[in-house]
Amino acid sequence: MLKKSYLIAVFLLCFCLVHGQNRSSRGGNVTVFSDREAFYLYINGIQYNELPTKQIRVERMKDHSYDIQVDFVGREKSTLLKRGISMVNEEGSFLDLTYLANTSRSNRTRSLTLYALFPAEENMPDSRTAQVFVYGRPKQIMEGELDPGSGGDDYYGEQMTNAEFNAFLKTIDQAGFDNDKLKIAGMTAPQVAFSVNQIKEILKKFSWDEGKIAFAKMAYPNCPEKRNYITLTDQLAFGDSKNKLMDFIKNQPVDRDYLERMTEVELNDLIKAMRQNGFDDDKLKVLGTVSGKVAFPVASIKRILKELSWDQGKLSASQKLYPNCIDKRNYATLIGEFTFLDYKDKFTAFVRNQK
Repeated sequence: MLKKSYLIAVFLLCFCLVHGQNRSSRGGNVTVFSDREAFYLYINGIQYNELPTKQIRVERMKDHSYDIQVDFVGREKSTLLKRGISMVNEEGSFLDLTYLANTSRSNRTRSLTLYALFPAEENMPDSRTAQVFVYGRPKQIMEGELDPGSGGDDYYGEQMTNAEFNAFLKTIDQAGFDNDKLKIAGMTAPQVAFSVNQIKEILKKFSWDEGKIAFAKMAYPNCPEKRNYITLTDQLAFGDSKNKLMDFIKNQPVDRDYLERMTEVELNDLIKAMRQNGFDDDKLKVLGTVSGKVAFPVASIKRILKELSWDQGKLSASQKLYPNCIDKRNYATLIGEFTFLDYKDKFTAFVRNQK
């Protein structure tokens, strides 16, 4: 047993060093392996491997926190879930993490355990022996080296370190007028994958909504968390400006291979944005900015419907959210959110007519 554990440890150490080829600006990496049974891997609710495997690796993970789930396919099916896995260290540099999915028959010892941790580096040898995926490209196994034009290295763009971002903000501050600030920001936006929080900090440097909207549009293509873009409306002073940004977000093309599930915090932010509007039509407009881009579970949809005052709005929302729902088998339970029989019937007919 000790010999087996030693061999696994040596193998995983070599594997992480071999695959730790991405510098921090390209994101972190996570490897999950099982010592017994094959499994499916889910990241933020999205399944990555089509066939069960005992080892899988996902690279180019540029958000700072993820929920990782392992579903075993053996005789005793079970699920392991670890929320809020951080891909960065205290200095803001990305990490290369390895987790052991322990499948011991004793329920008390089943766990998803951190097995190894290294800085995410580049220029290492590359001999892939496991199923390897690029984050945001589920069910598309990487074959050999990434083609820079294929959406791997440059799928979003580079990310700034904390020091680089602070220097960037200081440079913007040195420009007096919004037009000058926009020119400086515009030079950087096409090359950098700004997070939503970083974009918020940049927008605070602009005096007027016009400049804020212009930069928000520039930064959108490379933002790795478009599902949260609606929260940027808090940085705008006027209702007309908020509507312009919401219309822009809603009209952006959707990458169907990159539908993510919102975290609880992100869902709370969405609901907060809806509550800032008094009428259902305005709340639905906020919802429309994310409904086509996010994979919602029924539990989240139920919370969203509770924010709407009238059955007509609830029916509209339930119809918009259905295509990307990740557990449609539970959709019928939403009927309890409707008050009137007529709308219950309309909801039932809609669900029945879906393929």
